[in-house]
Amino acid sequence: MKKARLGCVSGLFAAAVLAVSAMAPGTAAAAPLPVVGPGSGFVTTGGIDDLTACSIAAVGYDDAGRLVALTAGHCILRTGLPVTLVGSPAAPVGTTAVGHWGPDYGVIVLDPTRVTPVSSLGGITVTDIGIGSVGQPVCKTGLGSGLTCGTIVEDRGGDLMSDAVTVWADSGAPLVAGTTLVGIASHASGAPLLSPTAYASAPESVRLLSASGAPGAGFRPVGS
Repeated sequence: MKKARLGCVSGLFAAAVLAVSAMAPGTAAAAPLPVVGPGSGFVTTGGIDDLTACSIAAVGYDDAGRLVALTAGHCILRTGLPVTLVGSPAAPVGTTAVGHWGPDYGVIVLDPTRVTPVSSLGGITVTDIGIGSVGQPVCKTGLGSGLTCGTIVEDRGGDLMSDAVTVWADSGAPLVAGTTLVGIASHASGAPLLSPTAYASAPESVRLLSASGAPGAGFRPVGS
């Protein structure tokens, strides 16, 4: 069955998301920093072919002490692109750093002077990373469809299939069992909202990321 990539909302759609975000009221210089955490929506900017609208799975620190965010790999069209939070478009908050497929994970390096990282957002909390199992109750939150819940219906090794459904722009969203991050939203197995979603295994993604030595290696969620 053809895979429907959730985050391939490049070009005009992402531009529209950014435009709507830019309509938010202006903030004073002393305003609090924007919050970033599980399910936060973001847009990558650059040329028209660099635009995507996706979601963040979790925010944390890597072995080098960098503040980073996990997302889906297919949301990272190339490295070094500015990343802007949906709802806070005034200035970029970081840059794209890693895009990996199979499993589908990516990394954004955040500027700690421009954001407030949190472990809880949108009804979901991430405190650690662990293995998901078939039948386990899970929930996800993302830019496209907000909070949805269900169970893990199949384990495909690198991917977990869940009926916690998704739509476009949910790519990168966290799938949690309790407060444990078990998956990163990747693609629908058929029509979004009508078919199970494939979530990249979070522990396998972090294992491969750590082995690569790239930004995000040794990822640990904030507050863990």
